[in-house]
Order: sequence, then C-alpha cells, then structure tokens
Amino acid sequence: MKYIINKEAAGITIKDFLKKQKLSLNLVKRLKKLEDGIRVNGNHKTVRYVLLENDVLELQAEDFDTDTNEYLYPVNIPIEIIYEDENITVVNKPYGMPTHQSLNNHDNTLANALMYRYRDKPYVFRATNRLDKDTSGVVITANNRYYASLISNKIKSSNVKKEYICVVSGKLEGEGRIDKPIERIGESIIKREVREDGERALTEYKSLLSCDEISVILVKPVTGRTHQIRVHMSYIGHGIVGDALYNEPSEHISRQALHCLRMQIDDIGDFYAPIPNDIKALIGRYFENEEFLP
Repeated sequence: MKYIINKEAAGITIKDFLKKQKLSLNLVKRLKKLEDGIRVNGNHKTVRYVLLENDVLELQAEDFDTDTNEYLYPVNIPIEIIYEDENITVVNKPYGMPTHQSLNNHDNTLANALMYRYRDKPYVFRATNRLDKDTSGVVITANNRYYASLISNKIKSSNVKKEYICVVSGKLEGEGRIDKPIERIGESIIKREVREDGERALTEYKSLLSCDEISVILVKPVTGRTHQIRVHMSYIGHGIVGDALYNEPSEHISRQALHCLRMQIDDIGDFYAPIPNDIKALIGRYFENEEFLP
C-alpha cells in the first residue's frame, strides 16, 4: 500500500497516521516486525517517524508463503468476477457453492476457486461477508491484510450496506422492520431461532410484488447474524420459498430463494449481482409484470 502524504497529514507520526487510517493493531504490529514493513521514500522507518508533506509512505501488505493455509488447495472451478483489483475481488457466488471450507466441503468452495485464480502467488482467502451455501450473490474478498482490516472496520462502523432479494411464502405487503434477537437452537451448530437472550438482529424489508401465494421482498439486513434473513422472515410467518431449514422445500426451486443483490462499502465501491435465473423463473410463475424488480 502506498500513500502520498498531503499537507493535512504532515506533522504527525506514522503511528498516528495509521490510527487515522483505522488499521488494526495486529496489522500495525506485523508491519513493525517486517524488515521493510514500513518505508518512507524507499527507506525503512519506525512508527515514531514524523511525516512530511509529499513523503511517500509504503506499507508491506502482501502475503507470504508462511501466511497461507496449507489445507486450502486450488481447484479449477468457474466463477463470475464482478470486479477485481489488487485490493479486492468481488464475486457473484452461485448457489450450491460454500463460501468457506468445512467438514464436508473441502474442494468445492469459493475459497478453492479463488486459490486457483491466484495460484501463482501466496494467497490468503479473506471473505468480508459470508453467504450460505445455497444463497447466491455478491461476496467481497480482501486481497491483503490492509483491506481486510479496512473493510472489517467499515462493517463495525456500519459503513457497509447490503440488499437481498428473496421470495417468501404468502402475501406480505408494504414495508417493515424486524428487531428481534437471534440465538443458536440448543446444541445445533446450524439452526437459529428468535430468542430474547440472543444477539440483537435488525432486518428492514420492502415488498415489491405480492399475491396470495408468494411475495417478492427487498431486504436490508442492518446487522449480520447467521441466517438472519431466513430466521426473521420465518418468524413473521413468511418463510423463504424453498428454504428446507426454516420453511419447506419447493417443487419450483431447488434451494432457498435468497440472493445478495448489492453490497456497498463507503469509499470502496458499490457492487451488484443480477437476480439469477432460477429466482426469476420462480417469480415469473406468479407475476408477468417485473417492472418493480431491481
């Protein structure tokens, strides 16, 4: 990472400058330990150095072989890239693909696919958001420690906005907010429920199309709890069509009709993944006019 120090940033130490950039303490510690972790005008400097106007500050954000996961290996799986640069990769994740490796998913994940894409260099998989296996849509991964830290801080500061499209059972009209805490059910490692002793979860929604059988909903999760949208929609009596865990399977779609349509991160970008064909086909069974769809 490279910064050209302007007049406003001049006169403070590198340590204070990095605080203003909201770098994590762990990243700053790592930079301090590296021989060329912090350089100014090509020369190694400590965090006590006072920056001058027009100084060129460089941070060693790249990964090394020792940073990589020895159990994650590259697999040539086709993926749709929405956007890519040295700092982030944005993918339109298909349904049926897990984001991370797990007990029964070792070689079919988004992590495997990106490991293959970047197989010519040390690569660490850093997903900034996590979609369930059968939820499709926007996933943003950070390509270095700096951007992983930056986006993490933006998420904590609520500077990240997400929009999902989903099809739910029954007639649901208008707009609403579901502010109900969510917690894991008993000993289950997967299933969640609304429970008063859980973590706060807030979901906003707006109905786009509605009939007696189904409704098409635009959802904005304000918090990011596991299965939040699926649990909240089920809680209000409008489970997501095809969601076998919180509603019931559907003969018209083979997975939950839930898609991350958009993810916007302040000062980084606004990324969009169009509604996939299987959800479009489901909507088309009930509605001929799709002008209200995003």
